[in-house]
Amino acid sequence: MAAVAMGSVSGRVIPPLTVRMARASNPRGTAAMWVRDRLDGLFTDADFADWYPADGRRGMSPVQLALVSVLQYAENLTDRQAADAVRCRLDWKYCLGLELDDPGFDFTVLSEFRGRVAEGDRADRLLALVVDRLADAGLVKRRGRIRTDSTHVLAAVRRLNRGELVAETLRCALEDLALQGEEWLAALVTADWADRYGRPVRYDRLPRGGDALIAWVLRVGEDGMHILHAVYHDDAPPDLRELRSVQVLRQVWVQQYWHDDAGQLCWRAAKSTRDRASRRATGKRNTGKTSADGRPDPASARVPWSTMEIVTPHDPEARYSQKVTAAGQRDWTGYRDHQTETCDETSPNVIVQVVTRPAPQQDIDALDDIHHQLTRQGFQPLEHVVDGGYVEDRRQLPPGDLREAVDHPGRPRTGRRFIAPDRPDVPSPESSVLHSPQTQGVQVRSGDHPTLTPTPAMTAT
Repeated sequence: MAAVAMGSVSGRVIPPLTVRMARASNPRGTAAMWVRDRLDGLFTDADFADWYPADGRRGMSPVQLALVSVLQYAENLTDRQAADAVRCRLDWKYCLGLELDDPGFDFTVLSEFRGRVAEGDRADRLLALVVDRLADAGLVKRRGRIRTDSTHVLAAVRRLNRGELVAETLRCALEDLALQGEEWLAALVTADWADRYGRPVRYDRLPRGGDALIAWVLRVGEDGMHILHAVYHDDAPPDLRELRSVQVLRQVWVQQYWHDDAGQLCWRAAKSTRDRASRRATGKRNTGKTSADGRPDPASARVPWSTMEIVTPHDPEARYSQKVTAAGQRDWTGYRDHQTETCDETSPNVIVQVVTRPAPQQDIDALDDIHHQLTRQGFQPLEHVVDGGYVEDRRQLPPGDLREAVDHPGRPRTGRRFIAPDRPDVPSPESSVLHSPQTQGVQVRSGDHPTLTPTPAMTAT
């Protein structure tokens, strides 16, 4: 393997003094020591070979940083606390194979490492690697009982109203254009643009009153159209229109503005309904609603549904959503995360798969993708437990009253059979069996497991 600019610790033996001191102070061991004893070689240098350039000064070992990240998550520590644990705790030094006098590293290294993990599909590949090695160690069963639940993931952004959205979107585009084509941009803007877009919109107070606010957003809209016309002109440098912020500017302007029959720029009305999958195949309930395909209705020119609407230029893929929980209604801007974990009584619970989807996408729409990904990972669970959001035609049955699988008399999805009782007058339970070439005989049950809660790692920036 070619040399790369990263540290190497694969195959390192724990120093004898570290072993003696750690065993003397923790005779029964700790979770960190068990990781080293049971899962030595959980990560290797080869797993991170494509994460670093082939030249340059050698940095910290990614194997150690990955282990520290696992321990940090398990103990819910901040970056500073995790770096202090590497310096001060004997069990962590034992797990990492460090000398007792090893000074560790600066805590900022952990955030830089997470930035590398977040690139592309590295996080998914790293999780699959960990699951494979846990399965080899006998800690994960590929045929057993698993459960899936969804939770909300907050985008690390400030919530903006529509006026703030268009102003901040234009400001971000202007900043990137100034970096890539300063002389080209200087010929387009005037001195008063610096007063309007020179700093983030959160520091300014928007005009009060409906008419004043509409006049202000239309002025911002005209400025944005001026930039878009110029950047898409044949004389403009072609690389400027490929900037991500310029593409976001174009999409936001399409979603928030429209031209009437006279060619006048107008501000779209707010949407009058929330995006629901059940409504997409139906017509408008009344005038002013958006059409079933999510596009604004030309008659009222409203903004699109939440599945399409960009709500912040700093994270264009984040979406607004809301759902009703036992604690009440919850709304958020970000994503919806589906976590699947093993839940056999004789083995530890381990998260084996994480599927992230746009926040408005309902749980039931992700179930097939979850099953396909589990199959690709080699999982063929005998029972897959989900809550009621992942199944349809849900009807209540007393707990434990399950019988053999029969065709459901209602409106099941294609290829799905529901568990029904022997008595025809009793409705079927919230359970189903999914039969497909990838998952034969996987029982999908609902309603008998606690809801997963967001973790600090999921909401970290």
